[in-house]
Formats: sequence, C-alpha cells, structure tokens
Amino acid sequence: MAHEPATGKHVLIVEDDPDFAALLKSILVNAGYTALAAYNFADAFSLVREVRPDLITLDIRMPGKSGVYFYQELKTNEDFREIPVVVVTALTRNDRDMETVVRSFLETAYMPHPEAYVEKPLDTPHFLRTIQDVLLSSRCKSSRSDSPKCDLHKVSSLAPPFHKEPNDGQ
Repeated sequence: MAHEPATGKHVLIVEDDPDFAALLKSILVNAGYTALAAYNFADAFSLVREVRPDLITLDIRMPGKSGVYFYQELKTNEDFREIPVVVVTALTRNDRDMETVVRSFLETAYMPHPEAYVEKPLDTPHFLRTIQDVLLSSRCKSSRSDSPKCDLHKVSSLAPPFHKEPNDGQ
C-alpha cells in the first residue's frame, strides 16, 4: 500500500531504547514525516512544549517516569490534550492480562483514550498506516470536515485491540 507523503507533519517518538527510536525515526522520515526522538519523560515534555508535534508515538516502559505517567500528564494538560498518541509497546504481546493492565492505566473516564496501539516487534506497513490514519482522523476531527477522506468508519488501523486482525489474504 502506498502512503501519502506527510511533508510538514511532526512526529515525536518517546522511546527509551535509542536503537528502536532510530528505527522509528528512519521509517517515519522515509515516509515523509519530520521525526524527533525523546528518551525520557523530561525531554519528551520539553519537546512537546517546544515543537507541539502533530502526533506522538509512546513507549510504555521507560526509566524514571513511565510512558503511562507521560500520557496522563499530556492528556490532563489543556494545552496538549488534543495531540494524538499512538502507543507502541511490547508489553502486551500475547499477554491479555498485561493488555488489561496497560489499558486500565491509559483508558480512564477522566481523559481521552490513546488513538491507537501498535505492538512490537513492528510491522512497518501497519505502523505507517496507523500513523497516517490517526493524523487523518485528527485533522478531520479538528476541521469537522465532510470530505470523503474523513469517513472514519473506513479507517483501517484505529481499532482498539493491540493484537492484529488475521490477514484476509490481501
């Protein structure tokens, strides 16, 4: 599947593993995004204030203050709560109990839920489709567009489950 160029869209990668952050950055830059990486809570929040990214990819397990804490701080801050977040994690891989725990911290009644989840190891086409769909969804929500591109019922990768749907032969 070809991805539309995303020139001008800024993605902040919040990931404590420099190698994985470099991989995500390479994938995003090659797809036309501007990507920045932060390896901890303090640097991530500093970049959010400085750049105000169009989207954030967020790892859950990080040293010091976790990705969950970052997410809660972001979504309870009036200035930043509308920035969409894609959670990228290995914590839930084949572990429904851990999936439930992660969701219990991120999906509460007092703040918006993450826009999407992507499991590690990364499926690059799925990851890019998710980023594209979340940005489209965010743009459509903010502009309240009636464009056919804004038919969110057709957005393929925004389903909440962590686990990928079986491939239907496509």
